[in-house]
Amino acid sequence: MVQADSLNKERIIVIGGPTCVGKSDYAVNIALKYDGEIVNADSVQLYKYLDIGSGKLTEEEMKGVPHHLMDILEPYVERYSVALYLKEAKRTITDIISRGKMPVIVGGTGFYINALLHGYNCGGAGPNYELRRRLEGLEKKFGKGYLYDMLLQLDKDTLLHPNDTVRVIRQLELYLSPQRDAEDSTTVYHDAYDAVLVVMDADRAKLDERAAKRIEGMFSAGFMKEVRGLARYFGYKCMDTVGYKEAVAGIRLGKSDDEIKADMRASYHKLIKKQQTFFKWLQWKDKVVLYDWDEREANDRIARFMKG
Repeated sequence: MVQADSLNKERIIVIGGPTCVGKSDYAVNIALKYDGEIVNADSVQLYKYLDIGSGKLTEEEMKGVPHHLMDILEPYVERYSVALYLKEAKRTITDIISRGKMPVIVGGTGFYINALLHGYNCGGAGPNYELRRRLEGLEKKFGKGYLYDMLLQLDKDTLLHPNDTVRVIRQLELYLSPQRDAEDSTTVYHDAYDAVLVVMDADRAKLDERAAKRIEGMFSAGFMKEVRGLARYFGYKCMDTVGYKEAVAGIRLGKSDDEIKADMRASYHKLIKKQQTFFKWLQWKDKVVLYDWDEREANDRIARFMKG
């Protein structure tokens, strides 16, 4: 039976990391070991019909483990915020625990995982100078466009200019700062969970190789047919994410499959780099890095967490 700790915090296992690192398979194995159920934390896998391009597991690959928050949105839903995800994730986690199961949260959308662990501000928070310094460090390392891309993942409708770094950083502060005042009604909640965070990672060149293999597998599985079907029924706008958007652009420009694959490899490389940076930046009191698929330390940490 999975119970909350003495502080009434619900206990969860969280698995994050860049795309193509093998999070989904690892999460299924952990769920099988600890009588768990999976809670999706991938923003694309929330959507119905975006299957091959989002890397959803097949029924066989799920090995009978229940998966939640997957295929819950129609492709024409344009806006799904971190706050909405958090609301559904909290409800789902509570339901899983009420049935004596262990929630295993898994995905590569770092903002979802950050919100689960640290809380989420919808606005009105005071300055967070430590977070600001860390964001400024990311700007120096990757340039202004990197922070703006981070903001777009949280607020696609932002009216801020990409070059307005001061306001971009301030907006990111509002979204990423944990709650400091229990009376602050603009914050959803703060540190509600007793969690172990496993960040899976690997050498970037190895992940690029795995991404290239995934792309080949996607095409063999009928990815372009999936893209054309989505475009026919829902339009191109629903496919504004890595993999899909390169395929859409390729169709419009009359590119060959090989040219589309090359574009996808380049975009996956950029995505992997961004995700690696975010999960390295993400802090948590009980965090372990599972590097190059050596599971021993992570498995031991999870085992200790489960006994605690």
